[in-house]
Amino acid sequence: MKKEIEKALKNVILMNKKNIIESGFVKKIDLLNNKIVIYLILDNPAMHFKNELIKNIKNSIKSINILYTICFKIEMKSESSINIKPVIKNIIAIASGKGGVGKSTIATNIAVSLKEMGFHVGLLDADIYGPSIPLMFNIEKKNINTITHKNGIINPIISYGVKILSIGFFLKYGEAIVWRGPMVTKVLRQFIHETYWGELDFLIVDLPPGTGDIHLSILQEITLQGIVIVSTSQKIALSDVNRSVGMFRMKSIYVPIIGIIENMSFFFTKKEKEKYYFFGKNGVKNFSKKSNIFFLGEIPMLQEIRKYSDLGIPIVLKNDIIKNMFINITKNIINQINQLYIKN
Repeated sequence: MKKEIEKALKNVILMNKKNIIESGFVKKIDLLNNKIVIYLILDNPAMHFKNELIKNIKNSIKSINILYTICFKIEMKSESSINIKPVIKNIIAIASGKGGVGKSTIATNIAVSLKEMGFHVGLLDADIYGPSIPLMFNIEKKNINTITHKNGIINPIISYGVKILSIGFFLKYGEAIVWRGPMVTKVLRQFIHETYWGELDFLIVDLPPGTGDIHLSILQEITLQGIVIVSTSQKIALSDVNRSVGMFRMKSIYVPIIGIIENMSFFFTKKEKEKYYFFGKNGVKNFSKKSNIFFLGEIPMLQEIRKYSDLGIPIVLKNDIIKNMFINITKNIINQINQLYIKN
């Protein structure tokens, strides 16, 4: 009977595409008084990982019609030279509600601004269906050779001193993601719990537009310090932002909103002195007052920002004026987080 059970357990596949037998997760199997006792050795202490593994094991054994009671004895592997448990002081999500408002550009330059200020920073691209971060840092798949360890743990890619992880690292250029919610959740869990983030002062999470599965999954898996909202002054953008604000303020979900940034706020006319407000003037400022959200600052609409974003170079490394704007916004974010600590 043990051989049948071992054969069944080979159908339990891990994220590294190996089964639990060849991965060394099964220490031994005992048959005692109509009980199957399975001794597991795990290297991932996350509760969701253990629960999912146990459920899959039970389903595999039931499929071969063995009606014994299934019991588990679980021990954790002693830590090796690689400690995958991250030490992250602050996790901040960048959200928009509306697509096309430059959220990934903001997330990229806030992450690099924090790095320039001397912090240890990570950036998680949680936009599974439309990952933009690899393009923002000009990280091509062909240049990625160290994305995983031999034990299946993911290594973030380091670019401009920022540790970065995105589903885009695993895709061909332009390849579509056609997944249902559970698959997206599974990948996000791996990115969060099976990644060697190390010690970080800040992890920036670039959320997708909307208020769907990915947002709920992130909120269930990690404790966010707060949310930074990005919007233009356009009414239709602010309408979607208002929905996002409503979601984050729901009692069952509640996450503090650190503040809001007005992106593509204005551009200069040929006179170079006069500001032109393409999406409307003070729309985000007025919204912030009405919604009791701190206004973190504004970023203008400049061709130079678009140019360097397309080249995969954060604009804060190329333009001192824009860099100072982002540094001021980043300082405001830090100050607001400190205020949240004081309130709590």
